[in-house]
Amino acid sequence: MIFFLGIMVFLALLKLKTKQPEQAIGVFKSMLLLHDQRPNYVTILSVIRAVGALDREEMTGVVHAFAFKLGVGSEVSIVTALLGLYSLHNDMIMVWQSFYGAEVKDLVLWSALVNACMKNGKFADALNVFRDMQVSGFKPNYVSILSILPACADLGVLSLGKQIHGFCIVRGLYTVTNIQNSLMDMYAKCGVFECSILSFDRLRSKDLISWNTMICGSVENGYPKEALSFFHEMLKSGFQPDKTTIRNALTACSQAEEVKFGYGLHCYSIKSRLEGSVSLGTALLKMYADFGDIVSSRILFGCLPRKDMIAWSAMISVYAQTGHSFLAFELFSQMQSAKEEPNEATLVSLLQACSSMKSQEFGKVIHGNVMRNGYSSNVFITSALIDLYCKFGQLAQGEVLFNSLPYKDIICWSSMINGYGVNGCGNKALETFSKMLDTGLKPNGVVFTSVLSACSHCGLKDEGWKWFNHMKEHFGIIPALSHYSCMVDLLSRTGKIEEAFRFIKEMPLQPDASIWGSLLAGCKTVRGYVEIAEFAADRLSTLDPENTSYYVNLSNIYADVGQWKDAERLRRVLTEKKLRKTVGFSMIGS
Repeated sequence: MIFFLGIMVFLALLKLKTKQPEQAIGVFKSMLLLHDQRPNYVTILSVIRAVGALDREEMTGVVHAFAFKLGVGSEVSIVTALLGLYSLHNDMIMVWQSFYGAEVKDLVLWSALVNACMKNGKFADALNVFRDMQVSGFKPNYVSILSILPACADLGVLSLGKQIHGFCIVRGLYTVTNIQNSLMDMYAKCGVFECSILSFDRLRSKDLISWNTMICGSVENGYPKEALSFFHEMLKSGFQPDKTTIRNALTACSQAEEVKFGYGLHCYSIKSRLEGSVSLGTALLKMYADFGDIVSSRILFGCLPRKDMIAWSAMISVYAQTGHSFLAFELFSQMQSAKEEPNEATLVSLLQACSSMKSQEFGKVIHGNVMRNGYSSNVFITSALIDLYCKFGQLAQGEVLFNSLPYKDIICWSSMINGYGVNGCGNKALETFSKMLDTGLKPNGVVFTSVLSACSHCGLKDEGWKWFNHMKEHFGIIPALSHYSCMVDLLSRTGKIEEAFRFIKEMPLQPDASIWGSLLAGCKTVRGYVEIAEFAADRLSTLDPENTSYYVNLSNIYADVGQWKDAERLRRVLTEKKLRKTVGFSMIGS
């Protein structure tokens, strides 16, 4: 009989190893029902693995109870297997109960708990378990180190990451490629990219993950040209890029505005027969949108053999961010017809589209969708809703949404500050900014754009100059084009046209279309600056040739001073450009 039991166990294990978990469970049932045999803990381990392979959540509790009935429920190997099974189903309560129920805790069990916390996004818990494990006398091994490094990366705990790095060197684990890859990723996500480069340069045996880590790290840290350089070096080393490599390289092309490189990657994906990948197709349509080629984005989207929620959201976002709000809602309707539910990113894009097309009714519909899908506490969506209602002049509703958030991130504060600014409440905007500083949040460039924009909208020239100078002096933030644009707008709105013109010429950055547009709009408000207006219009014709609004402004300026021939000439140019724009719009929507 014992021999027969051994045969049954062997058969169960064989079925599991040959990837037949259902048959393994069938053998186990036969063993219990037909032969009345008492399984041992080896059999239970096999059944637990079979249940995990089948992803049968309802069977987990049954197997757990059966293990206790047999008296092996607290065996460390059984607990470790059950812990992993519960973590697959995101049941962290049972994960902890299983761990504390083990009579003996070994290094494998501790490592399994760290891994379970990581899989379920409990990064802080993973770090605490890792520390407790060492306090209990267990030295981290290869598995536990690979489990904990992503937690250091995601939480930005650089100090612990450095300690683990030192531990790996002392224990001779530093030469392991997987560990070095994780260390490179940790340093990149903690913003110390130079350490990633040092680790990469010292890596003797580089694999595809090593190259992907460096390309992705370069992109995440704002070094797109370095990312493309790593891509070149990878090809020279004989590695063939996979979908992850190409997606990251496409993002780098967008950031670095390397149009030809992007075209080359598209050709490579076609030659490698990767163009059917939904994720890669989505990355390509985003890249073309960043290059301003919305027609190609639309064609790529239409050619996707299967559209997932990310692809739908990406195309809706493209339309929303390029001013094609009607097309964004039309595509959203198609998405609903395809039985695809919107996610947070989709809803944020649709709210942006509502703001652009000034559609309050659509905004309320989307707000209702947010409530139904349980996204009311999402800070990104709430920030978009605040922005929406404030742009519609419903400042009170924006304040209600802002005050309802238990936790306000920097995006929410920025939205509320901007909301006060667009509604002419400059002092309230500055008061809100002060409250944000009191909470201990450090402002970023986006917040300062909202603050300076509020000063501009409300004519607060002195306050605008104060905070513009404070950016670098007190917060170490170097002004970007958006901040210079706000200052030009502020000076132009307050009638300081010559001062604004001098400010532009002294800028350390190359002025963009928004800066020259603000100056041109100011020349329209304050008479007598025709030459400056012509200079601004000339720059705009080069930077933004498809935009027709500046033709209208310059034409009105000519009309105000009686230069009727010049005004009429610009009217004819405007009519011709409007016709071409209409043809292009119809191509995008087709």
